[in-house]
Amino acid sequence: MAPISASPETLPSGSGTPADNQCQRLSSRILVGGLFLWTFLSLCFPLSDTDFWWHLKTGELMLQEGRIPQVDWYTFTDSDKPWIDLHWGFQLLITVLYRWGGASLVILVKSAVITAAVGLAWKAGGAHLPAWGKSAVWILPVICVSGRAYERPEMLSQLFLAAWLWMARHVAARLRLIWLLPVLQLVWVNCHALFVLGLVAGVCYVIDDVARGIARGRWGLAPPAAAPSVAAIFWTGVLLLTVCFVNPYFEEGALFPLTLYRKFTVDQWFYSKWVAELMRPLDIITFRGWKVVQNPYLMAQFGLWCLTAFSFVWLFWRRRRWSVLRLFLFTAFSHLAWEAQRNTNFFALVAGFTACENFQEGLAFEARAALPRPGSDHTPYGAWGMAVVVAGLIVAVVTGSWNTIGNLNKPFGLGDGRDQFIHGAARFAGQEGFPRRAFVSNFGQAAVYIYHNAPQRRVFMDGRLEVCTLNTFESYIDILSHMFVSSSAWENVFQQAGEELPVVILDTNLSLPQIRGVLATPGWRLVFVDPLSAVFLSNAQADRLSLPAVSASSLLERAPDDTIPRR
Repeated sequence: MAPISASPETLPSGSGTPADNQCQRLSSRILVGGLFLWTFLSLCFPLSDTDFWWHLKTGELMLQEGRIPQVDWYTFTDSDKPWIDLHWGFQLLITVLYRWGGASLVILVKSAVITAAVGLAWKAGGAHLPAWGKSAVWILPVICVSGRAYERPEMLSQLFLAAWLWMARHVAARLRLIWLLPVLQLVWVNCHALFVLGLVAGVCYVIDDVARGIARGRWGLAPPAAAPSVAAIFWTGVLLLTVCFVNPYFEEGALFPLTLYRKFTVDQWFYSKWVAELMRPLDIITFRGWKVVQNPYLMAQFGLWCLTAFSFVWLFWRRRRWSVLRLFLFTAFSHLAWEAQRNTNFFALVAGFTACENFQEGLAFEARAALPRPGSDHTPYGAWGMAVVVAGLIVAVVTGSWNTIGNLNKPFGLGDGRDQFIHGAARFAGQEGFPRRAFVSNFGQAAVYIYHNAPQRRVFMDGRLEVCTLNTFESYIDILSHMFVSSSAWENVFQQAGEELPVVILDTNLSLPQIRGVLATPGWRLVFVDPLSAVFLSNAQADRLSLPAVSASSLLERAPDDTIPRR
């Protein structure tokens, strides 16, 4: 990591009387504590991500059967396909937490983990910036992170990435830290497929080290670091690559991130149409137009990118200085963030760290001039201002005002999200005598059916894009298109294989047009309805189970929705 331009002795350390300095330190700690409290509270919202349920079911089955999945457990369309489930460590974790304290404990642990990630990234960059200035920079990253703060494996990846940033920043002074990186990577590779982000950070570090060695203090780069040695970096790199293969799937697991990368780059033209988190932020602007300003998380991402880019320009303009490490990190993670909005939280951690490092290096030579004079008020106006801002953000989260400003999908609280999951329909369709196969839309809700009924009963498709093939996804969309126009042609997909027709479960949030279509399709009967979902059986199946048709009046009164459900 490129050192700052001035030694720590030239940086602000306080002035005036010891009592004044102690007061300053106390006020800074209170301000930083308030920022982290706001971070934690903003992450405490009821469970709303459907993927949680298939993760939880997988953890339960692993504990029950004592094995990790190798082929698909949950679909009847891709049941023979390999399932590279690198999330197994995370799944065991949330299963234990859920057994101990239900969804509320999972949410609290998630909030603590992501807050710790923000704390590590905070600690990694801009250590000598004043607390009020650093807090101002980190408001945008925290907003970005809170927008993607779901109970998913990426919550652990955020912590591991922040740990990488912190260790890379401090390894020159604490040489033993470099040997902890392979241990961290070993845990990461068995918790989430995005373990590759650690390798990305490592490659950026090596490129920076080589560039500084060649420049020898020229071209605006910092002098080469005395430690760690080339040998230590080389052997650490060997260990890092080696531990990537230490997973239940060996080389398939180590190379699996390439499969995911392809889905939101090469194949994004298809997946981004139907999976909102794989959309590019710029495409969201095109899709929503001026209404995008109502999304504080997306606006925070744009603001953070501009702020961090400005920090590079400002540093070079004032000091003719720049850092290869920080520039490469910012470029790599900006690429991920602009390719798919699901990567916003990782970008936010890197951008917050990078901006603070740039601002610190640019201000280092003026540190003494910025110190307050003895006898003056040692509490800068910036600190008071930031304290008011942070206090206001805390109040906004707790009172629900922030949720009103946002997408109205993250109210402050714990437990299961109200009107989020089709538990009633999943239990109903899992009764004895019902078809053992189900077509569920939207496919995110298939995870709820999986949780209640798998592995004895299977779904056509669910949200695991690492398992679902492009052909299956295209068939899923084709079936929904036929349902929309009340055509029964989609039945051929199932009847050609000589299998019985599935139970059809459609959610009322995103699949209302398909519900209307199936209601008008001959041979199908609505046998269950609640505010969240509708369950259909063929007339023959419903007669066999002695299930009468139920009224659809409550559904027909609703306004129409999109033609094809978007998850």
